[in-house]
Amino acid sequence: MRIGIIGPGKIAERFAAACRQVEGVTVFAAASSSKERAEAFAEKYHIPHALDSYEKLWEMPEIDAVYISSINSRHYPMAKACLEAKKAVLCEKPMCISPEQARNLVALAKQQQVLLMEGMWTATLPCIQKAAQWIREGRLGTINYLDSSFSFFYPKETTGRLFDRKLGGGALLDVGVYCLAFTLLMMEQKPVSVRSCLQVGDTGVDEMGAALLQFENGAVANCSFGVQGKAPADAHIYGSQGQICLKEFFCCRKAELYDTAGNLLETEEDPQEDGFVHEIRTFYETWKSKSLEAPGASHQLTLDCAGLMDEILRGGYE
Repeated sequence: MRIGIIGPGKIAERFAAACRQVEGVTVFAAASSSKERAEAFAEKYHIPHALDSYEKLWEMPEIDAVYISSINSRHYPMAKACLEAKKAVLCEKPMCISPEQARNLVALAKQQQVLLMEGMWTATLPCIQKAAQWIREGRLGTINYLDSSFSFFYPKETTGRLFDRKLGGGALLDVGVYCLAFTLLMMEQKPVSVRSCLQVGDTGVDEMGAALLQFENGAVANCSFGVQGKAPADAHIYGSQGQICLKEFFCCRKAELYDTAGNLLETEEDPQEDGFVHEIRTFYETWKSKSLEAPGASHQLTLDCAGLMDEILRGGYE
């Protein structure tokens, strides 16, 4: 698979480096609105082609797939153009900043018969998949409560994309989406009730927040997120017969299963240090199999997360 990169920034640097660890994947081109930036990126990562416009990338017949790592507000138009050009798309999370955009892209991907995947690497991690397997096997009994947290401190700057609503800023879209995706992956159903509490800053974006989700069986999930305070990024799942602990769940490399007395029953460990490798390998193998959506990182997960984020920003529903 020859892949092109749109938006050669910090995240794209990690992506390009991780591609070297996935057999069968080659970064063939990098595109930026700045020719100098594209050339510098291509030289650093030994990429054959540096392009000074995004259109040139998705118009290249040699390109099989495109990785989009531009700012959130540009994801939708970029992904739409790539799908229309029949290029497989791996788009950074959040894929879209509204449920309508997400629905449109999923519909377009199906119409074009092209692979579309959101870059939610958490869904592709072996430890997360093992935790979901333990739940499906009934190892926890009835699920009663889940918690997940992802919050860091970032200095306020009114010109930065993180604090700009028009650019898709805010804590929920940046890190809260990980908590939502994790909860949906574990519960395998949408909540019947959503309540939210957000701390909104001077620029109008949510800087800290929490969402309380309740599911049909009565289980409650607490998701907390922020960009103005650093907190442990851990997750726990509590059931009638035990619990699962996941340190730094969004990039989890160790999952632990305990009984209700606190005895460790089973451990799953992942030696891979870079979650991008799992994400890229999943994308590649899905593309190679000619499937339209990836296992785990499904279209439905993307649609459900987009809908939940919209509801949380509105205050929730019951």
